[in-house]
Amino acid sequence: MMKKIFAVSALTLILNACSGTQLGVGVGTGFPGVGVGAGLSFPIGQKDVPNDEAYAQNIIKEIYDQIGDTRRYAGKLCTIRIATDAEGVVLDVTRLEGDESWCDQVMMAATQLHQVSAPPTAMVDRLQHGLTLDLIPK
Repeated sequence: MMKKIFAVSALTLILNACSGTQLGVGVGTGFPGVGVGAGLSFPIGQKDVPNDEAYAQNIIKEIYDQIGDTRRYAGKLCTIRIATDAEGVVLDVTRLEGDESWCDQVMMAATQLHQVSAPPTAMVDRLQHGLTLDLIPK
């Protein structure tokens, strides 16, 4: 009886943990201005187009270009969510977590981006709800 209760409890926990889970995808260390562990997340099952990661990297690069010198923030994390429309017009930028001073710089730069490049067609609906990006300068 105890084994059945444990099995049902474990199954319930697993199913609850899987609902709404975000899959983190690392951007990679070779991308200029993006540190180890910097990444983006797509809801599970939605990272099915190879251009998704490249598009997110372009947004990160545009934010870094706005900031300029990021050396004093090396290794610090700022996680944001950015939403755009089909033409790449920035609808919303939300700070989710991270180092306060680094996130202040990221938010200033991201809100100055009134438009980014138009997203791949497969990403348009997802981007209206927001794309989560981790920015960690080297």
